[in-house]
Amino acid sequence: MMKALALVFALFTVSACSGPILANPPAVAGAPIVKATPPPPRNDPQPVQFPRDDAPHDRLTEWWYVTGHLTTLDGSRAFGYEAVIFRAIRGDFPVTWASHMALTEKPRNGREGSFTYYERAEIGPQVDITAMIDAPIAAAFAITGADPLSPATFENDPWSMIVGLDGSMQIGAEWFNLQLATPETPVLHDNDGWVDFDVAGGSYYYSRTRMPTGGTLTVDGEVLAVQGTSWFDHQWGDFIAVGGGGWDWFALTLDDGSARGIEV
Repeated sequence: MMKALALVFALFTVSACSGPILANPPAVAGAPIVKATPPPPRNDPQPVQFPRDDAPHDRLTEWWYVTGHLTTLDGSRAFGYEAVIFRAIRGDFPVTWASHMALTEKPRNGREGSFTYYERAEIGPQVDITAMIDAPIAAAFAITGADPLSPATFENDPWSMIVGLDGSMQIGAEWFNLQLATPETPVLHDNDGWVDFDVAGGSYYYSRTRMPTGGTLTVDGEVLAVQGTSWFDHQWGDFIAVGGGGWDWFALTLDDGSARGIEV
């Protein structure tokens, strides 16, 4: 089923890229300078509304970013995970996507720790499959990373992320099958969900900081039932996040039920 779905997506794929996607590629030496189409004027900031703003926006940069801590049901094994989808628009170039998936197993009970990381990129609107889902949802994505120059990639199972109207989520990949619940109101950064970068632009930003999570992980061919907590960030705006700088951030959930985000 998943491979059949991957083939459908592959037919719509324009091409795939393996380099950085959140910045314009360098111009070829001697080529005429082509100015990118500037974004339309924005009346920012606007109020953040749900479920509308769980969906994609017509902005330069956007991401849906999930991290979390999971344990097996008996507590004998512990993991950290990351699942993220990036979306970028640059001038007249087709919409571009990338996805990162990572899994860390923590040393516990004599078992050595491990780290596994995967990434994919894809170009074109076919990654947004919201309209293909026969259910009321806010957003849905499936990225195969299919590359017309590499026919073997047409067999890729899609990595998927679905956001429900209530903010709940489903994350699927070869080694992830996770469901995230939403017991809390999203946290709007800087109180109104708008972060002003001054001359560098601005970003809408909200988080769901403590999402009960359950499902399965597949590790070395073994399917493990897991449970835990996840943190979700959604950020979008007319800013570019690579090249000239960036930032580090920490998402902290404390035993007293509070949460803290630290960005530097």
